[in-house]
Amino acid sequence: NRIFILFKDFGLYTCFILVTSIFLSACVSSNSESTSVSAKGESESKKTISIYWWGNQVRNDLTQKVVELYMKENPDIEIKAEFTDWSGYWDKLAASTTGGNMPDIIQMDYSYLTQYADSGQLAALDKYIENGLINTSDVADSVIDSGTINGKCYALSLGSNAPIFIYDKKTVEDSGVTIPKQMTISEMYDIGKTINEKTGVKTYFDGSLNMMQIIARSSGNHLFDELKAGKSPAVEEHFKEIVRFNSAESSIAADLLAEKNADVVETKPIIDLSSWNAFSYSNQYISIQNAAGRELGISMYPKIDNAVTQPMFLKPAMFFSISESSTNKEEAAKFLDWFTNSVDANKILLGERGVPINSKVAESIKSEVDSNVALIFDYINSVSEIATPIDDPDPKGKGEIEALGKSIVEGVRYGDMSADDAAASFISQSSAILKEAN
Repeated sequence: NRIFILFKDFGLYTCFILVTSIFLSACVSSNSESTSVSAKGESESKKTISIYWWGNQVRNDLTQKVVELYMKENPDIEIKAEFTDWSGYWDKLAASTTGGNMPDIIQMDYSYLTQYADSGQLAALDKYIENGLINTSDVADSVIDSGTINGKCYALSLGSNAPIFIYDKKTVEDSGVTIPKQMTISEMYDIGKTINEKTGVKTYFDGSLNMMQIIARSSGNHLFDELKAGKSPAVEEHFKEIVRFNSAESSIAADLLAEKNADVVETKPIIDLSSWNAFSYSNQYISIQNAAGRELGISMYPKIDNAVTQPMFLKPAMFFSISESSTNKEEAAKFLDWFTNSVDANKILLGERGVPINSKVAESIKSEVDSNVALIFDYINSVSEIATPIDDPDPKGKGEIEALGKSIVEGVRYGDMSADDAAASFISQSSAILKEAN
């Protein structure tokens, strides 16, 4: 009997425990379900947009801060951000495009813009610009044009860059000459002769594809259009100028120029005053001045004597585009608008992707940067006032043509080819490269 009572009591106790456990579990389950529903509701109340860019750790850290600021100002938006370096970026983007899961916002490069736009992967931004969702009232038309393909804008520049002429200020001052805001090539030649007579420092003439493009643009043409047609007055004039400068006592000798390598910042002839001048893009000015270790002046790329069109242009350092597959295009457009027009955002970035395209924003943050960066801000602003639309994105085969140009220019400088023969050879070979590549 005592055993039966013990088991009976134990059974009642066990039943009590089981009932209590079930009751508590139900409460916990109910609470968990309530919490889950609450979290789900909170998550569903937010719109999520994804963004993908390339860059180094500095860019990543700064952009993450900007993203966090946007989410703080817009608590109904969640941004999933991802970045990688340049080398892996395009393979990863291509894979996500093929898989049908492109990010909402994509950092885009000028050389890839046509490819992605033509394949229907990018959303046109025109309606967002027209209805003011993306405010471009303080952005130069030429900047908007730089992201336009076949009459539609597919990309918004994140910062501006421009061709730049750089000179050693002390050498110029010692020579008693003044560098105009924009010289002609003949003015540069004459100024170079005076500088050489006064100081012994030589002049460097840019023999690269950049100068060919500037010469073509000065005539109202586009270099690659001329090369495709198999006839290029710009190339012919370019090689005549190479011969003119190369023959002058005031110009840097071909062997010294080959030794220096004007394409590399640290070995440009201006660094050790083998020349008083250099040609580059505005985003390299700081690096060149730091390498030289002294004050350098700037002006615009020289144009041809009888120019009919202003050749200067603004080049996008990079873009943001919205994917056509995005289901949150309006929210993505709002972020692009904020990224472009927010002073607070750009105070974090401080021109890391180039001089802000909004002229008022650029002016607002100029006091936040050092004097050299501020100088480039002013330069970009000056160029924006006169710039004409940039050429279409470079065609396939451009790299091969650029290498060909370097080889032929070197031959001319060493006296192995005449200007006419060099131009004819370059035009015919470039035309063939373009036909085969495209």
